[in-house]
Amino acid sequence: MNALLIYNQEQFNLNNISSGTDTSLGRLYNALPQRGQSLAGRLSYAYDNKYMAEFNFGYNGSENFAKGNRFGFFPSVAVGYNVSEESWFEPLLPVVSYLKLRGSWGLVGNDRIGGERFVYMSSVNLTGAGFTTGIDQNYSRSGPVFNRYPNYNLTWETGEKVNLGFDLHLFNDLRIVADVFRENRTNIFQQRGTIPTYLGTANTAVFANTAGVRNQGFDLSVDYTKQFNRDFVVQMKGTFSFAQNEVTRYDEPIDQQYPNLINVGYPLNTHLGYIAEGLFIDEAEIANRPEQQISGNVGVGDIKYKDVADKNGETDGMITGNDRVRMGYPTVPEIIYGFGPSIRYKKFDFGFLFQGAARTSMMLSGMHPFGTNTRRNVMQWIVDDHWSPDNQSVDAGYPRLTQIDHGNNTAGSSFWLRDASFLKLKNAEIGYSIKNMRIYVSGSNLLTFSNFKLWDPEQGGGSGLSYPTTRVFNVGFQMTIN
Repeated sequence: MNALLIYNQEQFNLNNISSGTDTSLGRLYNALPQRGQSLAGRLSYAYDNKYMAEFNFGYNGSENFAKGNRFGFFPSVAVGYNVSEESWFEPLLPVVSYLKLRGSWGLVGNDRIGGERFVYMSSVNLTGAGFTTGIDQNYSRSGPVFNRYPNYNLTWETGEKVNLGFDLHLFNDLRIVADVFRENRTNIFQQRGTIPTYLGTANTAVFANTAGVRNQGFDLSVDYTKQFNRDFVVQMKGTFSFAQNEVTRYDEPIDQQYPNLINVGYPLNTHLGYIAEGLFIDEAEIANRPEQQISGNVGVGDIKYKDVADKNGETDGMITGNDRVRMGYPTVPEIIYGFGPSIRYKKFDFGFLFQGAARTSMMLSGMHPFGTNTRRNVMQWIVDDHWSPDNQSVDAGYPRLTQIDHGNNTAGSSFWLRDASFLKLKNAEIGYSIKNMRIYVSGSNLLTFSNFKLWDPEQGGGSGLSYPTTRVFNVGFQMTIN
């Protein structure tokens, strides 16, 4: 058994009143010392290399909350059971050489909220509002306005984590580590969006602990090592992670007229866009479909969108922002995996690693070849497959070209949604050793396999004009001097 108790108190002085936010109050806050205080402890126990338990706690204080809410208590407990050390397990050891069961539960806290300090306090601009009085409306003065209302009940964002797993060794060659997990984050900090304007808040920000997210999934790691003889050794490794989150609470109307716009029940980082139904065939089709009020008048060759029903199952005959829906997978992949071998045969060694991502989507944007002040070159894929009088295909990969930005065609929609999954040969290396020297050739980002062909899908959505992934080749020489 062992125990540990730590007390920590820190203060950081920036002493720079000119930095920080644009408001004078923000600059003043930035000049004040930043302080934190915490008490942490750990108690662990192990018996006969079979039973293990550990208890941890943190009692943390933060300057970002009002008096009475500044301290949070965050405990955790973990237990382990080494089953393979039991006497009754001995007959199984030739097959199952090691088996350990694990479990843990704990709370964590986050006080870094809002991107600035003292968010629980009000923020007032003393000259932020103008008003006019007098019969002739010529007497004008400026006055104070609230940028942010106070909320002294703001407190720690809390995450409750549960993990169950096992470590398994088979035949002393195959090692498997598996874990399932769940995390419930509550009291997530956000700006309130459901306060009616008739209460007089206008554009003043109001913050509260009103959101929640649940994240769950599993991790799997497999490692196989086999030495067939002194000249031949093979090692295979593979990992697979699946994590899916869901918004469980959000500050939005409970009785939402358009349930397709709600956040609760959907993952974070999902796309909100219109459902595209191809391109307009002719003027008659435009006249007989719901009026699209996204931006500008639509014409033949423009994208047509679906009129989504409200909570009563009725459509309003217009395409507006209320017709957007959650679509695709999140921009952050829900599945990450990798695998590859490492082989040594006599004086040669060889290894490579594949890495992949799945269940992720991206939205194309910013690549449109028009603008009132900027002219962009037309990308080749747009040249090859856009609607035109000579190519009146309703399945064209790009709508009609216009001289200026046409918001109807550039709005986020399923027309621009793409599968961002990929598999990459991340690196590979081959070497030859002789005595105390080794010569090798290696490379990284060698191959990419994906349904998306316009650019490297690992760059994500947008226009594909961010700095590209670099393919690198190396030739090296190593020497060990005894």
